[in-house]
Amino acid sequence: MTRASGRAEGRSTARKSNRAAQAARQRCFVLEINQRPVLAFSASSLRSARARVQEAWFVEELESMCSGGRPLLCPDHVRHVRLALPAEIAAVELGRGLDEARGEDAKYGFAFLVPIDVPPN
Repeated sequence: MTRASGRAEGRSTARKSNRAAQAARQRCFVLEINQRPVLAFSASSLRSARARVQEAWFVEELESMCSGGRPLLCPDHVRHVRLALPAEIAAVELGRGLDEARGEDAKYGFAFLVPIDVPPN
C-alpha cells in the first residue's frame, strides 16, 4: 500500500466514524397518522422531528404515497410525533446500515412501518 492510498483509506474510515458518531447523536421518532405508526426516522430532537413532518416537501411526499390502496396522508389526517420504541429504532438502524452498505447517504435514517404501494408505471 502506498502512503497516498493509506491516507485515503484513513480519511474514508474517519468519515465513516464521523457519520457513525453523528448517527449516534440522532434520536429516533415515529410519525403516527390517525394513531397508526407510519414512519420511524432520526432527528436531533423532538422539536426538530416535529418541524420536519410539517415541511411542505415532507407532507407532499407522504400525500403522494399509498399503503393498501389508501393515501398515507390526507389534509384532514391527525399527525403526531413521539419517541420511537426499540423495535422501531432497530428498523431505522437497519435501513441506515443498508444505505451505508450500498454507498448511499445515511445521514438521515428512516423506515416505513407500513407497506408502501408501488406506483403503477
